[in-house]
Amino acid sequence: MLRTIDRTLPAAAGAVALLAALTACSASAAPEPGGVDDADAGIATLETEAPAPSEAADPLFAEYGEPVRLRLDMTDEEGEAAWQPREKCLEDHYPALQGIGSGSGVGPAIVSDPEKAAEAEELCMRLAPLPPWELDAQNPDALRFAQLVVDCLRDHGVREVEITDADEFGRINFALGGESNDSTSISLGMQHTESCMATASERSDG
Repeated sequence: MLRTIDRTLPAAAGAVALLAALTACSASAAPEPGGVDDADAGIATLETEAPAPSEAADPLFAEYGEPVRLRLDMTDEEGEAAWQPREKCLEDHYPALQGIGSGSGVGPAIVSDPEKAAEAEELCMRLAPLPPWELDAQNPDALRFAQLVVDCLRDHGVREVEITDADEFGRINFALGGESNDSTSISLGMQHTESCMATASERSDG
């Protein structure tokens, strides 16, 4: 940044001497016709210097909106709204895939063109909402949180419950029922998972 420096002379005589010196040098310092004064050229360069270009925005985000992060306390309506950017993308690029993976209850799609379907899935995956941070595989504390949930479920009588690997959306989940498909564990697990996650959140915050 250019700075203006105050160089006021302390005496009138000094000012007169400086004025005379500047007048005497003006002829030799004047630029030739058609030329550019060095000082002016330097200032022009500073004034017209373009800022560094910013990183280009993802065109998919510009069209459908950036993905949001899910929360454990989201309502069903909020959760469905979070999946809409991906849903709209799939609808535009391969309608038969709409609703797959969003928890909307839509049945299996009839995929007539597997290659095109795979391309649409790969393209629109960037728009899928991020998992709740507590269960995000990128969170180093996610497994600890998941274990708190499992301990809570077992306290409620859920005998068969396990922590699963992260799914395609990066979310750690829970498997209920075990190899024997224990119906009591499944029923109690579905009943208490939400409250156990709330309890685990409180313990994690504390």
